[in-house]
Amino acid sequence: MNERKLLFQNPATLLFLGAVPALGASADLRAALGMSAAVLGVLLLSALILGLLRNLIPSGARLPAALLVVAGCASAAQLLLHALLPSAWEMLGFYAAVLAVDLMLFASAEDALDFPLGKSLCSALISGLIFAVFVLILAAIRELFGAASLCGNPIEALEPYKITLLTKVTGGLFVFAILLAVVNRLFPAQDGAGSLSRAAAGLSDGKEA
Repeated sequence: MNERKLLFQNPATLLFLGAVPALGASADLRAALGMSAAVLGVLLLSALILGLLRNLIPSGARLPAALLVVAGCASAAQLLLHALLPSAWEMLGFYAAVLAVDLMLFASAEDALDFPLGKSLCSALISGLIFAVFVLILAAIRELFGAASLCGNPIEALEPYKITLLTKVTGGLFVFAILLAVVNRLFPAQDGAGSLSRAAAGLSDGKEA
């Protein structure tokens, strides 16, 4: 297996894989913070666990192992969110559970089985930070200009100019697409990672880079 460029993955592909939690958490900045923390925690914990077990897992069992570990870590993240950030948990609702089946996390976890522990953790950290920055910017735009508020606090100066469409799914998709185009322009596509997960999503043919 040829080494793939873990530290320079295409952020646009990463964000596309994580589109559901990104959109679900982007209507309010507080929800975006909770989701970003959960995603970063799941990425790092799953990379650590799989990195430690990589020599014990047969090549044919990599994807099932990644699924099990990510699902377990996502469940733990949901419990922690519910206990430590109940307000964010209530706003996220269903979308917190979606982490257990999110392809972005599976692709990152799969890479932890292909590369040394240090590189896997570094890749997971970068992926989580990219996701967090994107989601926080998306949430700030939608809440500021869609609800005329920030973290639930009304901003009277923006009230006459708010665009309520931005708080709805359609508006979220519109802003998401614009930001994704900007990211894709700044960071051109390179050889990706998590080939099995990306192939399952129809994003690649699953062949080695």
